Amino acid sequence: MPKPPFVLAICSMAIWMAVATVPAMADQQPAPAAAPEEEAEHEALRQLRSVYESAVRENRIDTLAPYLHSDFHGIMVTGREVAGPDDLKKFWSDIRALIGEGGSYVTTVNAERSVILGDIVLARGTTDDVVVTNRRQEFRFQSSWTAVLQKEDGKWKLRRVQGTIDPVDNPFVREFSRRAATGAAGVGALIGLGVGAVVMTLIGRRRARRTPAV
Repeated sequence: MPKPPFVLAICSMAIWMAVATVPAMADQQPAPAAAPEEEAEHEALRQLRSVYESAVRENRIDTLAPYLHSDFHGIMVTGREVAGPDDLKKFWSDIRALIGEGGSYVTTVNAERSVILGDIVLARGTTDDVVVTNRRQEFRFQSSWTAVLQKEDGKWKLRRVQGTIDPVDNPFVREFSRRAATGAAGVGALIGLGVGAVVMTLIGRRRARRTPAV
């Protein structure tokens, strides 16, 4: 039976708090090797990473639908909320429209080892992203993400995900700032030229009035 969202949230908080205290309490003995069954689950989770990277690289985000939980919900790096495969597809379509026809998006997922608790998995990590627009302008950035996966129909599926990016120091903000500065300088130059032309015209007229007729 699917667990209510508030139960997932409470479990997530409790698990992360417990995980955070383990290093301080553990001795210096090496961690025991994972059981074969658990390692198989981790391998299944690693395959999801490859599926996502391929979906982004090949611009086929719809291939992620079978890996989304029936109660999927996400917060994208832009702050936009998505719920279900249709919302995710619409979000991706808007992103690709910004990139432009002929542009590309490549991502590499860097995941820490997930925490498996029964039919729930807590995962987190980063992504290294490279976006090239149809004007051949390249943007490189890194985002951080956390995710909750849950087994549904015997398979791991993404139920919650949230991505974040530095809101101040990222290539998009720097580019928009550069454009704003360049635009302001261009407008200033045009205004300066216009004012200069008007002044020179007025001076010319005044001199013409002062010049005596021959």
